[in-house]
Amino acid sequence: MATKPENDSVSSIIKNVQFNWVHLGKAVSPFGTEQWDIRIDVPKKRESELAVYGNPKAVMKDGKPTGMVSINLKKRAILRDGGPAKKVRCVGQDKNVDIDPNIVGNGSTGNVMVIQKPYKMVGPNGKVTKEGISTMLIAIQVMSLVEYKPTGGVDFDSFDGDNEKMDAAEAADDQF
Repeated sequence: MATKPENDSVSSIIKNVQFNWVHLGKAVSPFGTEQWDIRIDVPKKRESELAVYGNPKAVMKDGKPTGMVSINLKKRAILRDGGPAKKVRCVGQDKNVDIDPNIVGNGSTGNVMVIQKPYKMVGPNGKVTKEGISTMLIAIQVMSLVEYKPTGGVDFDSFDGDNEKMDAAEAADDQF
């Protein structure tokens, strides 16, 4: 579903996706720019649908394809004028109830709202050097929640190796 406002931007809803690597509660800065972001995954048969919003990549697990493809969606946390941007809205099945984005864990499913807008970058000589369509994340609707529960540290009870393996792991840590 897409709607087109008067300013050449188009808003769309990408339905029935899986959420992973959700960074919507607190902005992150992976490339020097504060942003909120999320990875959405869909079955490979929907790859062409995702291609409208980004460059789909195969989802791998243990070095093997899972049959899913993904794209990353983001929104800048700082406006061009330096002020704070409006956060990405996170709602539940009842669209009127906001939910805490910090509890949305990997494997949660739902819908994503994005807005796309054409852009042109003009060089000092007045020529267009780059143009395309930017996609910005607006909101997510969580239909099935897998709650994220952070751990407070290393779970030593889960290690079932012998002392030699533990010593090798400690030695590896000392090299970095």
